[in-house]
Amino acid sequence: MDGLLKEISLPSRAGTDCAKWDGLSVTFGQEDLLPLWVADMDFKVAPCIREALHEVVDQGAFGYYQLPDRFLDSVLHWEETRHGNTLRREWLRTTPGVVTGLYHLVRAITQPGDGIMVQPPVYYPFYRIIRQTGRTVVCNFLKEEKGVYTLDLEDFEEKLKSGQVKVFLLCSPHNPVGRVWAREELKAMLDLCKQYGVQVVADEIHHDIIMPGHTHIPAGTLWEGDGKPITFFSASKTFNLAAMKNSILVLPEEAQREKFDRFEKELGTALGSTLDYIAVTAAFEGGASWLETVLEEIWGNYQFMKAELEEIPGVVVSPLEGSYLMWIDLGAHVSRENIQTFIQDSCRIAPDYGHWFFPEACDDCHIRLNLAAPRETIRKAAEQLKTALTQALGR
Repeated sequence: MDGLLKEISLPSRAGTDCAKWDGLSVTFGQEDLLPLWVADMDFKVAPCIREALHEVVDQGAFGYYQLPDRFLDSVLHWEETRHGNTLRREWLRTTPGVVTGLYHLVRAITQPGDGIMVQPPVYYPFYRIIRQTGRTVVCNFLKEEKGVYTLDLEDFEEKLKSGQVKVFLLCSPHNPVGRVWAREELKAMLDLCKQYGVQVVADEIHHDIIMPGHTHIPAGTLWEGDGKPITFFSASKTFNLAAMKNSILVLPEEAQREKFDRFEKELGTALGSTLDYIAVTAAFEGGASWLETVLEEIWGNYQFMKAELEEIPGVVVSPLEGSYLMWIDLGAHVSRENIQTFIQDSCRIAPDYGHWFFPEACDDCHIRLNLAAPRETIRKAAEQLKTALTQALGR
């Protein structure tokens, strides 16, 4: 474990044109910040992936390519063995990322003006997808108490009763609050969607990043009968392959597939790159031990950072059940108006800011920190946060 972790750690990716490290000035207006924002990993990909890519590069031909059966086999086997999720080959499609896939899917299966329900605070591109396609954002806000987020099922049903909601966009595990939905929670939401004829679209991109004591339940495994959930997942978060632009879309219903395929044909969409399929296949076939090492490090990073921050009165850390994203409430120490100045000028950190995850301007004072990094990076971040917060308390 320690040997592999040492081999794959990347304390800095500066100078490699990566968005997280080299794109700071565009988003934050500063370059000398510790980047803990973009949700990718500061770890090298698994050796099996690198070896597979070297092999295909060395063979030297990059002509036209067909979707490999081995790729589809690796996806089906991973989902079956890892999650008990039995999928069929004909259900699978690939898209160049979950966000792009959602843009295409929303256009394919809904109409302008249709309501799409989300659960704020939630992954902020959801709002962009809905609004830029001319659909309507409907919010079922999560309830929060001392950093723990739960469902508001009464409001959930009220929104569905209105008849405006055509799609429920489920984030599972939930980004940014880190919830892994329990079976009874998922079942309650799915049952209501079935009762009111609402299509469930589940973004399960973090479904392999699960912390000890929790189990991810694919939404599709809890559904009986027609109208099954549509699901997105990917090797991108699991194996740090976001730049490969390859995500899997599961369309269990023939009508869903026909609408999506028709839209893709009209759009002129082609297969992804040869390297995409090679990398993802290698990951699903041989990357499990690498993933276990990385999960252990992420969990250790969370425990370390949580212990450090809990020494500061008033800081609230949400429990991390899934994803590698830590949700921290600094509202006892900073206001919405000064949080950016405090975090960037005093703490010297580049996070995702909590208000980004809400549908409109709000007074939220959370930050989301990316824990998929070597311990030395997390230790440095903790020191910078604690020093600035301690000084703030002393004033």
